[in-house]
Amino acid sequence: MTGRDQAERGRRQPAMVPVGRHRHGGPVLRPLRSLRTRKPWRPASPTRVALLIPLAALTVLASGVLWPLHWMLVPSLVLGMAGGTWLIVVVPGLLPDGALSRLMVTLLVVPAVAAAVLAANASQGFVLELRGEVRSGVVARVIEHHGKTTSYECVIRYRGATDAPGSLNCGTSDHVGDAVQVAWDPGGLVEPDFAEADGTYRFFAILAMVSEIALVLLGEFTVALAVTLHAARKAAAARDSATTDGSGMAHPQSTASCNTL
Repeated sequence: MTGRDQAERGRRQPAMVPVGRHRHGGPVLRPLRSLRTRKPWRPASPTRVALLIPLAALTVLASGVLWPLHWMLVPSLVLGMAGGTWLIVVVPGLLPDGALSRLMVTLLVVPAVAAAVLAANASQGFVLELRGEVRSGVVARVIEHHGKTTSYECVIRYRGATDAPGSLNCGTSDHVGDAVQVAWDPGGLVEPDFAEADGTYRFFAILAMVSEIALVLLGEFTVALAVTLHAARKAAAARDSATTDGSGMAHPQSTASCNTL
């Protein structure tokens, strides 16, 4: 093959262009993405974690509010898992010490669970007080259910015909023959419960807000503690490096002085 034929063949074939260079006359070659070429996962920055702590705490509170509502069970679980994961996994994960991280996980779980449970009680009490009906009855029988935990069910006997529930969950303090007031929602939005004094749900709501504030403050403290510990470790490493470099510079000087003598 002559040089003229090779030049003609080269003009017919498309030119290969380096990656990322868009030129006329040839395709652009792009590298195949794989696990090796992808950038490694980097944890969230402390600033982003701190900014999202109030939102995560709010999702935990919203999860508790929606939990008693029958048709909001799945959204409640999703919100609770999202907010709980951020507060209990991501926030303590910033700490450099494993033992300290586990301690903060335990401390964060307490207000998170308290906020969700108290919010659920407040939500149920609010619905029953707003649109519920109350009927007097007597505890006719207490049924004990055994499983992973022991639960109790009270069978209620009413005077006359009524649409009130025939049984509801109760506790160890309820006994046969006790006179009770049963509150239930005719629409079935929440589970029935024993009637309480008007405005009791406000008490649970206040406690839920206190737990919510404690959760946010504890989460922000965890982030600040993580930043402080990382800064202290970096400063200590820098001092050790400076000390090592200084001792390394001192040895050549002493060797040179000995050679001079």
